[in-house]
Amino acid sequence: MLNRKEKILISAIDLLYKNGINGVTTKNLATVQGVSEPALYRQYKSKLDIIQHIIEAFSSYDEKIMNTIMESEIKGKTAILFYVKRFAELYQNYKELTTVMYSMDMYQYNDNTKKTMQDITIKKLNFLEKIIREDKDLSNHAYEAVELASVINGLIFSVVYEWRIIPDKFSLEERLMTIIEKVL
Repeated sequence: MLNRKEKILISAIDLLYKNGINGVTTKNLATVQGVSEPALYRQYKSKLDIIQHIIEAFSSYDEKIMNTIMESEIKGKTAILFYVKRFAELYQNYKELTTVMYSMDMYQYNDNTKKTMQDITIKKLNFLEKIIREDKDLSNHAYEAVELASVINGLIFSVVYEWRIIPDKFSLEERLMTIIEKVL
């Protein structure tokens, strides 16, 4: 069962998805949660605190996917396909979370949120680059390891964006996996 703080966070992500960063206000959150604003402040100090927690929640899924790969010792192409498939499943099942990827206003909200999103992006790229460098077939690819990592990350970003903008046109997972298979 979710605690109050987690419920507020989910409502904040939903508001971000529906209304953008300007829709994530303590007043709107309190209304959605059916509580007073002071009750909301017992869980989160400010809108900035809420935004930072949204980004941390977004990042926690990255951590789980990367940790699963490292713990299971999946390597090379199999690891990359697993990585892409897990993100496709996550975003397909919780499309509201994808809003974090595209909410540039949220990144620029302040220096901390910008730094956090930069760190998340760098961590993803470094993770993919490491997988590529450690696999002899992938390291002989037409792209350098750093370039292939950017291509994979960029494909996830752009295909998810297309899937969000043109709903019901295609299965996110099928499209991503088809493209990544061809790239690799």
